[in-house]
Amino acid sequence: MNKMESFDSEKTEVNIGVDTGGTHTDVVLVKGDRLHTLKVPSTPDDLSCGIIEGITMLLKESGCEPESVARFVYASTLVTNLIVEEQEPSVGFITTEGFRDVLEIGRASRKPDVYDIHWRPTPALVPRHLRKTVKERINFRGEVLHPLNDDEVRATLRELSDTGISSIAVCLLHSYANPEHELRIAELAREVCPDLDVSLSSGIVREFREYERASTTAINAFVRRPIVTHLEKLESALRDKGINAGSYIMRGNGGISTFAGTKEAPVNITHSGPMGGIIGGAALAKACGISNIITFDMGGTSADISVIADGQPILTNRSHAGSHPILVPMLDLVTIGAGGGSLVTVEGGSALRVGPRSAGSRPGPVCYGQGGETPTVTDANLVTGRLNADYFLAGRRKLDVDGARQAIQEQVAGPLGLGVEEAALGILSVAEAHMANAVRLISVERGLDPREFTFVGFGGAGPLHAVRLAEALSMNRVLIPSAPGNLSAMGLLSADVRHDLVRTMVTDASTISGEKIQTLFRELLAEAEEVLERDGVKPGSRECFVALDLRYQGQNYELTIPVNFERLADSNPSDGMIESFHEQHQKVYGYSLPGRVVQIVNLRVTAVGSVEKAQWPSHPDCSGALPVHSTRSVVTGDGKRRELAVYRIDDMGDGASFEGPAVVEYPGSTLFVEPGWHARFDAMRNAHLTRFTSENKA
Repeated sequence: MNKMESFDSEKTEVNIGVDTGGTHTDVVLVKGDRLHTLKVPSTPDDLSCGIIEGITMLLKESGCEPESVARFVYASTLVTNLIVEEQEPSVGFITTEGFRDVLEIGRASRKPDVYDIHWRPTPALVPRHLRKTVKERINFRGEVLHPLNDDEVRATLRELSDTGISSIAVCLLHSYANPEHELRIAELAREVCPDLDVSLSSGIVREFREYERASTTAINAFVRRPIVTHLEKLESALRDKGINAGSYIMRGNGGISTFAGTKEAPVNITHSGPMGGIIGGAALAKACGISNIITFDMGGTSADISVIADGQPILTNRSHAGSHPILVPMLDLVTIGAGGGSLVTVEGGSALRVGPRSAGSRPGPVCYGQGGETPTVTDANLVTGRLNADYFLAGRRKLDVDGARQAIQEQVAGPLGLGVEEAALGILSVAEAHMANAVRLISVERGLDPREFTFVGFGGAGPLHAVRLAEALSMNRVLIPSAPGNLSAMGLLSADVRHDLVRTMVTDASTISGEKIQTLFRELLAEAEEVLERDGVKPGSRECFVALDLRYQGQNYELTIPVNFERLADSNPSDGMIESFHEQHQKVYGYSLPGRVVQIVNLRVTAVGSVEKAQWPSHPDCSGALPVHSTRSVVTGDGKRRELAVYRIDDMGDGASFEGPAVVEYPGSTLFVEPGWHARFDAMRNAHLTRFTSENKA
């Protein structure tokens, strides 16, 4: 991959990354070797308000002018939020006759958990009266079996338009093989109802599996208008501020794309928010010489967990927005409703429940003093002394300790017959149990041993729980970045432009010629060059990677195997890729079937445009005794209240160290170190925590 030069401290260009979550908006500004960070409350009514507020404050703090901003990179959970929130139907759906209920039927696996008697199916994203069919048929080879009737399509479009919808999703059978009919429907839509947005499955995902393709197209149609409106409003707000930088947004695949390139297929920015943390975690681990990490990003609303093995995030082609499947590449992660703002209730008189509902930024936890009445995880951390009521968000928000204590006493401690601090510890234990199970889901249940990984905790609340979670998972190494509350935003400035293109072609891998595969790849490679050109990537910074999805005949899942494009012209190109598939299948699933026919299912091209990366600044060595900023009475995990040393991150330097228990305060987060752990800081002020064991004690 082509790499551009790192930042030069003499450069005057400014890069800004913004990660907008459900509770806070994280902003980072990088100028040369200077890094400025900030965390401000999100503004759910208009996200751009919180973004502009944060940018304005950082520009003033750094002494930078708006016109010096060269690149603006943004991430948000807005797409996911739009899907999971209940809204009036605004999308119509057109498909091939006989397939009207594909969104309803799905994969016919009715219950994800056969023992859950309370499970109810999620309603289809498009209600049945807004789903229409047309007479047409194309087979899997792309051959037209039944032509499209223009008059029937016009009548169907008028019928849908009369319902008042704003968008239409079009997903015809086998259109991935031949988009002719879908393209004609789009032409007729511009003629009959030009005000309607039209999303074509052939333009969003050229891949087989009708249900997942239909769901992905419907999601794109559902979110396109509000996403376009939001991005245009944000662009306008940036211009009004004097910022005319190139604007990019994080995609679900861990790469970035321009705002303009995102507007046609915003389904690709699903899970945009958490991806910055994964990319930031990968960049941090690389800078620290660590190859295997588990990232733990805990904010105010949720916790996101991902695995990076051998320095690379894990990519999956099967993800979900809410309960709706998405057939576009996404970085693999597990998200649970466990954040600082997770609401705490007592159910049935004795069952303590934490999350998944959140207090959000408004009203927020009780301790925010904005009208919140139900206690949260943040309130519990405050009551135990782990949070500083006078230094939350670097002192910009004072926390109400008495209000938090009263809420926990009345709603948790009293009903359970516990003391306030005992109840607060119980809240934290329940939340941590949920998060530990999520870590096991993405590691142990996928054949990975967490003990072989370093646990990386970040987000506003992540460092408060990272050590405790590592203990629960028998992990002995924890890494906390220098600005944990802003790592996700920092990760945005570490991401390359990336696009993933796919074409379905089901065939016997041993019978197709390498030249034929090359020909098909050339079509995708030409398209890849076009999208990189659209995103402003210079030719010298472009690189494309090719791969094939392979499976044993009869399987319903595939493995992606990288291939060498040039070697496809060799006499027997299939021999190497089939052998690689057998080896990978053995590694992933524990067995292989060398005698079974191997099929090619999809061709994939990953187009990458290298961009300039932000760097973590270095700090001088820490000489002499580490200064203790203050002391604070804190309840540790064993239930004991101790007077602990409190350190500030600005006092840390290369070589600074201490033994827990202790607290380290950051402008946007707090690190709580339990007894039995040793902390050491590197030149970038990252905290490397090691658990005392019988081996290292000796």
